[in-house]
Amino acid sequence: MLAVNLAALLLLGGIGYAGLTALRNYEGAKNLTEPDRALAPTEVGMLALVDDQDVLTNVAVLVLQPPDAGERGGSIVPVPVSADTALGVGGLRIPLTQVYAEGGVDALVTGVESVLSITLGHSLVVGPQDAGSLFASVAPVTVQLPLDVVDGPETAPTVLWTSGEVGLSADQVVQALTARVEGAPDVARRATQMAVWSGIAASVGSGRTTVADPVPTGTGLVQPSVRSITELMQRLFAGPVGVRGINAQPLAAGEAPAGLDVEMLDFTDAVMVFGSIAPSAMSASRDALVYRIEAPPGHDAEVRWAVELVLYFGFNVQSVYIGADVPVQVATEIELYDAASQEQLSAANDLFGEFVITSPGWGEKIAGVEVVLRLGTSFLDGNGDTANTLPSTTTSTTIG
Repeated sequence: MLAVNLAALLLLGGIGYAGLTALRNYEGAKNLTEPDRALAPTEVGMLALVDDQDVLTNVAVLVLQPPDAGERGGSIVPVPVSADTALGVGGLRIPLTQVYAEGGVDALVTGVESVLSITLGHSLVVGPQDAGSLFASVAPVTVQLPLDVVDGPETAPTVLWTSGEVGLSADQVVQALTARVEGAPDVARRATQMAVWSGIAASVGSGRTTVADPVPTGTGLVQPSVRSITELMQRLFAGPVGVRGINAQPLAAGEAPAGLDVEMLDFTDAVMVFGSIAPSAMSASRDALVYRIEAPPGHDAEVRWAVELVLYFGFNVQSVYIGADVPVQVATEIELYDAASQEQLSAANDLFGEFVITSPGWGEKIAGVEVVLRLGTSFLDGNGDTANTLPSTTTSTTIG
């Protein structure tokens, strides 16, 4: 029943597999006669841990560095298992824990892909008896625990470790990531889980495993056969690793069924993170223009606000790039791949400060992207406060 309901909800919400693959199928106004530059390919996988009662306790998305960085190291992005996959459609709220409990591994993959708007190339759900081997190469792991780690029934939980610095074996890493007090909300475990993942990243340092170099071919670098989460983690632990969580907020009173631990994932935060580290894996659920957002360094808050505005107006964000090679200029440059789409942009353009509309040069188009929003200082020097009230979508603006 859950599988049927989830499929229907994702379809209604525009975030199911059809929506997730829309970016690949939607051509919009893209001119296919010109060569497109591909976004750097990245391997993306999901590692999910369950406890000895097969309850979902931890989900992490693992992202490798692209081939031009040697496919060594990357990012670990923990995802709250209480994240709502139904978005209130039909009055329902379905956290990832329930998706897995009632739909199994395949439903969990669908749920994670939908709430994050990404495509997973690999996935694994593993219990405490088998998960330890995944962390053997980085153990022992030093962790600064912010809280006591407790596990067991709500009436008589067991303290596994007290707060402070601890050294964990590979099996103990899994134990710390899966520990839970029955009936306690996921948010109560989140700080501990982030501390453990951060300890793993610190243990990796500059690299703990040895892997082969990407194989050069006539068409560039080809990934050397990553076929599983195990192989992905071997490469992940071969270079520096960053850890970054996704924000989630509690639902308003009365929005969540009594006794159900469910939160609203911050979709803007998810797009900001994965658009930066895994743009080639990003998907779109809307039949609308697909953006790449660029800015010079030092403006993360302003870029996040730009992402939120683009999403608010119904567009998609494929890529987020903050780099020193982005020019510092007053006007925001809106690089439009086809002039026929200009009218679609008019509702939002004035929100990005002074702006000019340009066209890409030959061979400069990016595959899967239709608009490049290159933020200028007229926007960046004072529009990073996401507490700003979102504009009305009925506001009429003009293109200058």
